[in-house]
Amino acid sequence: MTDQENNNNISSNPFAALFGSLADAKQFAAIQKEQLKQQSGKQINEIYKSLTLNGLHFLADELTASPDDSDNSVSESLDEFDYSVAEISRSFRSQQEICEQLNINHMIQRIFLITLDNSDPSLKSGNGIPSRCVYLEEMAVDLEDQDWLDMNNVEQAVFARLLLQDPGNHLINMTSSTTLNLSADRDAGERHIFCYLYSCFQRAKEEITKVPENLLPFAVQCRNLTVSNTRTVLLTPEIYVDQNIHEQLVDLMLEAIQGAHFEDVTEFLEEVIEALIMDEEVRTFPEVMIPVFDILLGRIKDLELCQILFYAYLDILLYFTRQKDMAKVFVEYIQPKDPIILNISCLLKTPGVVENHGYFLNPSRSSPQEIKVQEANIHQFMAQFHEKIYQMLKNLLQLSPETKHCILSWLGNCLHANAGRTKIWANQMPEIFFQMYASDAFFLNLGAALLKLCQPFCKPRSSRLLTFNPTYCALKELNDEERKIKNVHMRGLDKETCLIPAVQEPKFPQNYNLVTENLVLTEYTLYLGFHRIFCR
Repeated sequence: MTDQENNNNISSNPFAALFGSLADAKQFAAIQKEQLKQQSGKQINEIYKSLTLNGLHFLADELTASPDDSDNSVSESLDEFDYSVAEISRSFRSQQEICEQLNINHMIQRIFLITLDNSDPSLKSGNGIPSRCVYLEEMAVDLEDQDWLDMNNVEQAVFARLLLQDPGNHLINMTSSTTLNLSADRDAGERHIFCYLYSCFQRAKEEITKVPENLLPFAVQCRNLTVSNTRTVLLTPEIYVDQNIHEQLVDLMLEAIQGAHFEDVTEFLEEVIEALIMDEEVRTFPEVMIPVFDILLGRIKDLELCQILFYAYLDILLYFTRQKDMAKVFVEYIQPKDPIILNISCLLKTPGVVENHGYFLNPSRSSPQEIKVQEANIHQFMAQFHEKIYQMLKNLLQLSPETKHCILSWLGNCLHANAGRTKIWANQMPEIFFQMYASDAFFLNLGAALLKLCQPFCKPRSSRLLTFNPTYCALKELNDEERKIKNVHMRGLDKETCLIPAVQEPKFPQNYNLVTENLVLTEYTLYLGFHRIFCR
């Protein structure tokens, strides 16, 4: 625009009349134009600086203006300023999305130790990626041009990893390091899928504490994915070839107890159990967990009292009696079985047969000191064993009314089924006796544990002991519902011989307290257990 045209525009502008002269109006217009020019230049420089910090130099040339630009170019820049900012903003968001996707891919690789990228390790940055991963070749071929993992395909990728029979054969280097890393190979190539999913759960937990806020939801989603896949593994173990899932669960818990990280494993199990309880369409929760108890008790029966491994397995059972859902399965599982665990002791497994007995094999050749040491060791292990049994019973009694009723019913049924131990013929026909009734070891262990339960109210001058109600022993046969309401789980006591016959029918209460039932169960257990010893 020429000066003549500019003067004509100003003179024809009706607002020019507000100024004292045409020269004043021209001076005001020139000042406003200069201020607008400076302001636009400042905004453009700010955008340029932001883009430079993000490595987007390629757009900078389009925004910077030369000092020699004409007034017309400044006007055009101002006219197109909004459009340019929008384009820059879109480009910047695109770069952010690419950066976020790259971070998600790296995070998934760190958690699950899997990848779709088998490119040359020297071409990768090496920052934030694990040294070894399992390459999912088939999935990479199916996805063709996509060589990264995201939240849309991670579930498919994890499932593909679980189906690999030998993941160690699919390991690739993710970095250019040539240092041998056996732990990285072991972790990435873990063949036992239950242990692999637990390790993924732990790595996801670690990521949650480290990732920036924008990646936190994705880390949590990966953590939840490990739980949902573990649930699937337990519900449908048959689809995973050469995998004994329940044995892997027991082995993982055993390793955790021996390695002092049991709380980490139980945290994982708690979430898996919750997921199993919420989805029982394929299999019920007891159906899923009964094989675990089969394995546990199958291993325990082959152990001896003085083996440390025996107490590690007891600690696993002890945890199950504290976990409300597992405890329900356990008390149902042992009915009406004679638990193998209570048959372990220092006693001869078959009276009179000393072969394969682990204690006092050659007492005549042992010194008194050696015998005392052996006795002390046995007493120490027996005390530890009885303490574990006591804790299990206590947990089941206190956990819920349901587990309390079930364990008391089991105790009552066991004692009722063994009432024949007091018969005269029991000592005369031992071969039949041992086929029909529980062993002496069973009653020794059960009696010791029940005595511990009675300790709180058996102290001298205990006020709780006065709440004992002897009419419990005179109750007639009740149905299951009445037993549950009245807290009566012993059977057949009314048929026992009374020292003092009742003159009249006693007045029975609405229900009985635990003190009464504990004392009756304990006394009857000791009576059945030691009767045949006293009567020999």
